[in-house]
Amino acid sequence: MRRTMAIIALMWAASPLAAQVTGLDHVGIQASDLDRSAAFYADVLGLTEIASPLPRNQVRWFKLGAGQLHIVAGGHAGAERNKWDHFALACADLPAMVARLDRLHVAWADMSGAHALQRRPDGVTQLFVFDPEGYHIELSDAPPR
Repeated sequence: MRRTMAIIALMWAASPLAAQVTGLDHVGIQASDLDRSAAFYADVLGLTEIASPLPRNQVRWFKLGAGQLHIVAGGHAGAERNKWDHFALACADLPAMVARLDRLHVAWADMSGAHALQRRPDGVTQLFVFDPEGYHIELSDAPPR
């Protein structure tokens, strides 16, 4: 029996299934002003800050669906960002998020920079905002996966 279990364990370890990625754990970004960036994600996007094992002046963690967003101190202000380098957040109510962004005077646009919602080829409606560090963030009405 012990030998059979050892063989099964070795077969599993060599299996392609054993090495599969199971999901997104967290997204990490850097910020030159950690408090300003944390306020944006909490106050504008409504993310909930969660406990981190590190000091608050070094990193701030936020709940992000089943994963987390880690904002780490030490970014370079004014760093150039490309719109293709972005992460996407699904919103339960995209029109309500648009109203919130407008109420808070947060600029948003489609991929071309026009102040308009955009439909992706898969039918999802999207828009983009910039966080205080210039990161592109896609907000959409994508259904839960």
